[in-house]
Amino acid sequence: MGTRNILALVLVCIFGLGCAGAFCEEPKPVEVHGYMLNRMYAATGSNPEFRSERISLSVIGNLPQNRNAYLEWYYHPWASGSGLYQESAYFDTPLGDGRLRVGKGRGITFGMTASYPNRKTTNYGIVSEAFTQDRIQGLQWYMQKGTLDLSAAIRSSLRLGTRSVGELSGDTVRNASHTVPHLCFRDLTDQLSRKTEMVVRVGGKWPSGINAGLSYLVGSIDQRDVVNLSTSSASNPLTPGGTPALIPGAQSNDKKVLALDGVYKSKSGFVCQGELYDASISDLDYDAWCLLVGWEPAGKWRFYARYGEQNMDVTPSANPLSWDIRQISLSAVQPLGKTTWLQYEYEINSEDVPAGVNSVSNNLFFIELFSGF
Repeated sequence: MGTRNILALVLVCIFGLGCAGAFCEEPKPVEVHGYMLNRMYAATGSNPEFRSERISLSVIGNLPQNRNAYLEWYYHPWASGSGLYQESAYFDTPLGDGRLRVGKGRGITFGMTASYPNRKTTNYGIVSEAFTQDRIQGLQWYMQKGTLDLSAAIRSSLRLGTRSVGELSGDTVRNASHTVPHLCFRDLTDQLSRKTEMVVRVGGKWPSGINAGLSYLVGSIDQRDVVNLSTSSASNPLTPGGTPALIPGAQSNDKKVLALDGVYKSKSGFVCQGELYDASISDLDYDAWCLLVGWEPAGKWRFYARYGEQNMDVTPSANPLSWDIRQISLSAVQPLGKTTWLQYEYEINSEDVPAGVNSVSNNLFFIELFSGF
């Protein structure tokens, strides 16, 4: 039996044990949770495809004095390598009027945290991919007192990398001609940044259902990223296929991002939320924003629509990272049980390509079964 099959078997066994234990209502010092995502894709350039998208396993240790430790692993059955990835590993403890989180996990101190309750659609969307999707590593302190929502962090700087718009997980043949990469902050586990960044967010939560905040990130990008911005090669992640450099002659390693996020939820089930990120990375200035509206009555079907843009503010070239991109996401969620649902999602993607470059057909539709414990 191969390594990947052994890993899959171990995860499935633990998944089953966790499901059995989930029916016990008595609180435990150690809790096991997880979920599985299974999808059926229909997209330009492919026949209908079925994929086991992801298996997640998490363990929470509830410790004395209101402290806890959290571990989470992802397993991607379609990945070319082992497919096993440590998503989070942190310790969380009270500190002053707030809490201190140490280790690797969701970024909870900058912009809108891209977790399920916030993103609504199951795919993250181009704006979250660009700025908040990847986990961070460092120290995060957060506090909510009255209407005040305050947080700060010092963390390893995320690297400059890419994600692909319109991607079908595991279909490398189709993805080669039906996806478009865009610039993103990435947690490159095997190539961590040698720089740090500091973040602060000031916001408020009001009884009316409004939650909004202003964030500021300042730090430095790794010198390897400066080189990747300013030069071109087939192995450079910022010049796919050896396309032209994104910022020829770039020298600065400055990194600054201003972010504004807000959400409104009514008691009737209407939700509206938006995000805006304005970034200055070395000699590159660009921005991204999105707006989502939804209807989520308790225990019934939920519906969401989101529009997002990433505007690079550079002259478009053969390098796809220079293209402005737009995305419309339409999603409907059919509840099947307390932690089981079907999600129907359609992405409409478009890019501003320069003259002489063919546009890419990268729209996609999928049906996803979420089952958790």
